[in-house]
Amino acid sequence: MTMRGRGEDFTRIVRTALAVTPLRTLLETGHAVVLEHIAYGAGQTNWYYCQDRAQLDVIEGMLLPGSVVSFYFDGRLGPCPWKPALVGELEAIIVATYGAVLGWLAEDGMTIDATQVVSRGELAEIAATLAPSSQVFCGAFPARDNDGARAVTMTVPDLDGIVRPHPH
Repeated sequence: MTMRGRGEDFTRIVRTALAVTPLRTLLETGHAVVLEHIAYGAGQTNWYYCQDRAQLDVIEGMLLPGSVVSFYFDGRLGPCPWKPALVGELEAIIVATYGAVLGWLAEDGMTIDATQVVSRGELAEIAATLAPSSQVFCGAFPARDNDGARAVTMTVPDLDGIVRPHPH
């Protein structure tokens, strides 16, 4: 059974779509931060941390039909330990791009509770709650890169197995 209850048939469709990408090979030597842009989601996203092929199998069952999914292998979003120096780096990103991503792992060890931080005040409020030992995921909101080595981006098929363009 999948985590979102769409059934094994759709999980097989997703697995087949992901199989034509280099993801499984890339996960043999690294981890990925995963960004899912929800189809018709009005900007809604889901974030995951995929450390190995076993976790990819679970994430496959969590992806939504029609989503655009990017797997980032180059560390652009972490994880990294929280430290005061990150505040300055994130403030610079906020000024330059009107927002930074900041998140941390949820209890399941794969879902990233991420938020887009758009002001210094909001950043200070969140920073005050983070312990120095906290692992965070942070940086500029990433582009949909797809070079096959540092990043892989693909569109998840719809429930019928067909890949269609959707607003994201």
